[in-house]
Amino acid sequence: MNEAVTGSRRTFLRRAGTAALAVGATALGAGTAAANAAGGHGGRHLPPSKIGMQLYSLREAMSESVERTLAFLARTGYSEVEFAGLHGCSPERASDLLRELGLRAPSSHDDLPAEKDRLEQLFGRARTLGQRWVVLPYFAASDLPAYHRLAERLNRAGEIAREHGIRVGYHNHAHEFDTIDGRRPYDVLLDETDRRLVDFELDLYWVVKAGVDPLDLFERAPRRFPLGHVKDMSADGSFADPGEGVIDFGRVFDANGRSGLRHFVVERDDQPHPRETAERGYHYLRRLRF
Repeated sequence: MNEAVTGSRRTFLRRAGTAALAVGATALGAGTAAANAAGGHGGRHLPPSKIGMQLYSLREAMSESVERTLAFLARTGYSEVEFAGLHGCSPERASDLLRELGLRAPSSHDDLPAEKDRLEQLFGRARTLGQRWVVLPYFAASDLPAYHRLAERLNRAGEIAREHGIRVGYHNHAHEFDTIDGRRPYDVLLDETDRRLVDFELDLYWVVKAGVDPLDLFERAPRRFPLGHVKDMSADGSFADPGEGVIDFGRVFDANGRSGLRHFVVERDDQPHPRETAERGYHYLRRLRF
């Protein structure tokens, strides 16, 4: 059995870059590059207070200075950030920085340890940072029973999290949509996690990469997706800054009543120009109409 959870996604992403099949401009995103660049034509827009940045996309900058990185995002206009490690900053200091800069951290990416005392510490730290969610960022296994066990693990963690006023979440990649023994692992997680305890953070790039229509997931599991990663895809299937690829984000966001999406987190897994990605992602989401 090959079952793995990791706090770092770099190894996985290197594999994904060579193994995943590129998704072309299908019904999921046909003709949307021009519409994205123009900002669309609808009358609705995202609330600025719910636009965030996943700090994994700025991991090198965070390792150099948490303070300067958060200050840059606040100047750019962001209201929210999603932590992926504190890079040596204490939870108390990070909380002070958020307050000073007018930022909030509704969620973080963290491993979910099996030990109750370690979970208690994790959720206590999340409370210090003002979080609502702790999200498991990555899991992979080659057999379906491992996903049954993961669902049990998420439910157990969710029970403990509830005592701290926290919810547990799960962040997908593409492999959860590959069929194993006639069933998709992602469906196992949707079916076997308790919706009262466990939410899902939908990474739109990886969903589209897997050839799945996000709206089909919303119909299958309504309002289970309060968090979304806004990460775009080039026509060749590689990463792109939001608004510069083929994913029709307006179509996805127009279904928010069904999905439950209410936090929109810019992300790009590789780092060719992380500050530019942050700026482009924020300004794209601010002008997007759907």
